Amino acid sequence: MTKKKISLLGLGLSLLMLLIIGCKSGSGSGSGSGSPPQDQPAHGQVTYNILEKSPFSGQQLDSSFWTNLETYCKAGPTQLIIADLDQIPNQMSRAGFVGRWTAQDYALATIYAGVGWSGDPSDIESQALYDQRDNINAWWSRYIQRIVQVMQKYPQTTAIIIQNDGYDRCGFRLGPAIYANMGSVASRLQMGSIFLYNTTRSLRFTK
Repeated sequence: MTKKKISLLGLGLSLLMLLIIGCKSGSGSGSGSGSPPQDQPAHGQVTYNILEKSPFSGQQLDSSFWTNLETYCKAGPTQLIIADLDQIPNQMSRAGFVGRWTAQDYALATIYAGVGWSGDPSDIESQALYDQRDNINAWWSRYIQRIVQVMQKYPQTTAIIIQNDGYDRCGFRLGPAIYANMGSVASRLQMGSIFLYNTTRSLRFTK
């Protein structure tokens, strides 16, 4: 083999080694970006309102949010607020379930509870929401089941189901439906304050 061929072969091998090293380096930096977050500092009893944050990505769950929530619950006793009725309309709109807030609250509570729909047929917004009932039910069911998973994993985590209920917000229907679907962690749930239509006051359930 001539000196020229030997030199070219050596140069080719050097370039190949550089390429292999570069690929390994790039692969290492990529895997680092997907690593789980560092542990949270330990904390005492805190309350965490989930729907004030961004637990959804469209109609799916935002996986990074739930990873961070698990890390937070692991760090200390955490009381979750599941259904803040002040926040539900905004979350529904962001998921594509658009309408006035009374129609959104009614649709979610009625659909998730699986009770008969008695909306006004001439109410276009309510009807449009009801036409999306399968998607709404799947969207909210994923949310509730993910909370159950977090609470099962971290026994020091508790939850209040309903917050900020009021006239036409349908907490009396949504709250019991949520409770019924969280049976495995029921001993760590509180219903919260439910507004009852047939009284002049709200009623606090502490089951």
